[in-house]
Amino acid sequence: MSDTHCVRQCFSQPGENHGHPGSISRVVMGPDAHRDDRPAALNTERLIIHTNEYEVGGISGDGHAHSDQEQAFYILSGDMEVTVGEETYQLGPGDSVLLPRGVFHKHRNSGDKPLEFLFISVKL
Repeated sequence: MSDTHCVRQCFSQPGENHGHPGSISRVVMGPDAHRDDRPAALNTERLIIHTNEYEVGGISGDGHAHSDQEQAFYILSGDMEVTVGEETYQLGPGDSVLLPRGVFHKHRNSGDKPLEFLFISVKL
């Protein structure tokens, strides 16, 4: 069976730190995602998907905005506090949040156990 369009066991792929203290990100697919250190990742034109794990106290830093991406998070397990613009939300498993292009955002693990979520983005 070919895995040309499939990435299996996404949370077992090589971990990366994208500058968010206490976190591990795994690039599953995206533009130029497939490379020697990510042999299972799939290349895409614009869609980007990462798995993310934040330990207790893990944070995204001071926050930022992306001029070239529209993003969303989908919470799999744990609790997240996320600020989007002037609003702050408490999210749990099954919740999702939109991070519009050009809007300030930051997030953190607000719970007492690891946080796992999918980062989904479209590069504009």
